[in-house]
Amino acid sequence: MRLQIIEEVTGEVSSNPVVSGWIKKDRVRAVTAGYLNSLSDEELIEKSTTDQLAAELAAIIKTEIRNARPSAEPDELEAVLNRVDTDVRMGVANGICAVTVSKGETLDILFGKIGNELKNLADETVDKYSGEIADSITKRLDRTMAAVPCGLPVMPPHWIFTVNVWTYEIVGKYQTFTVIDNDNEVIPKPYFGHKGQRYVREQQSITLKGEYLGENKPVNFRFNGYASTIVGPSPKGVGDKIEGSTEESAGYKDLYNEW
Repeated sequence: MRLQIIEEVTGEVSSNPVVSGWIKKDRVRAVTAGYLNSLSDEELIEKSTTDQLAAELAAIIKTEIRNARPSAEPDELEAVLNRVDTDVRMGVANGICAVTVSKGETLDILFGKIGNELKNLADETVDKYSGEIADSITKRLDRTMAAVPCGLPVMPPHWIFTVNVWTYEIVGKYQTFTVIDNDNEVIPKPYFGHKGQRYVREQQSITLKGEYLGENKPVNFRFNGYASTIVGPSPKGVGDKIEGSTEESAGYKDLYNEW
């Protein structure tokens, strides 16, 4: 990857006719190679997943240009240096993409395996439903599976993707569930306007003229499923790296035990 980035950055920066008069192509190549070779493989990988690699390399090249003391007005110099930022970022991205494309066959195999795993999860989900609901879920999941890119790089970074899959179970209930009917018969309130009828469901005993009829239980619900996403690795990534961890919201066990 170092070689591809060196050549791409050198080509992008040197293609600028103004910059090429201030810093020679061989010097751009030497500066870029010196910086990349100073990084360990781990550092190179980590920095390439964010803007850090391009930002640091651009800063070094711009310092070289300033040290050359080009005959330009300050405003003109800063405008050209801003262009250098863009050239370096393009060069780094193109270099990383060149490596990605060269590994296309391997990526096809990996994406195929991921697609099969996600489809298996989809089948397990659909098995829990029937009729129109199952058909709707199947069509939606098929569209999702079709979106897994095979043979194409996902974003410029060398690290093509990370697939996170979560299974989840949701349990909950409404302490008070209220429906307000404003369209039909209302409760007269001459001074403050009429008031819609309210239908309230909450935990309470139901009686009629002192006679116990039963219990009005809160509205509750429970369902489960899975979610998946493909993301690039970075400090802003999602999911955990170790797997097997379970996260529970406060009160989950109490609600679960009620079932």
